[in-house]
Amino acid sequence: MSGVEGARAFLAGLIKEILPPSKYKALRGKVVEAIAEYKRPRYVDVGERITVLFEDAATVWFQIEESLLLEGEEGEGPIADAIKAYGPIVPRAGEVSLTLMVNLYSDEELRRVLPKYKGVEGSVYLIAEAEVAARPIFPEDYGPGAMPRSIHYLKAPAPPGDEWTLAIRHPAAEVNIKLSRDLIRIIKNSFTKEFINW
Repeated sequence: MSGVEGARAFLAGLIKEILPPSKYKALRGKVVEAIAEYKRPRYVDVGERITVLFEDAATVWFQIEESLLLEGEEGEGPIADAIKAYGPIVPRAGEVSLTLMVNLYSDEELRRVLPKYKGVEGSVYLIAEAEVAARPIFPEDYGPGAMPRSIHYLKAPAPPGDEWTLAIRHPAAEVNIKLSRDLIRIIKNSFTKEFINW
């Protein structure tokens, strides 16, 4: 397999179903290689502290398979639990799903830096011919008394047009990044909920 398209073709044959750990383990070496290549152009570095990954069914499938392998439990119960936990991250047709990660490099930064990013989950926009806001997939994570988070799962309607800007409007991160045409094409060609059977 070579390049993003080769990785995509390989993953397309796997991700329609969730495999039990015993079957996934036999494929894991090739899967890790493919998903690394597949995800590479989906990352956007937003300054020193923030990285965004544009998600789809393939990236979420990998997350589910890795969590099941780590738990080491076979059977329908663990699979159903993993789908319930991670499945909402998969975009439907016409949606953009992204994970925003605040990069922290020590326990001291966890205490000192992370609180500065409180509310960043409500500060993300995609701008094209119109502006659309990304919103948390799991709003219950941000209720009263919730601890600051370094990972935020967000969704937005796919904006119209072929020129997109990723904007973050937050006191700790005020940025506008024009996305490449290649990345926009990749996002638009994402594996969506309609492609999978889980």
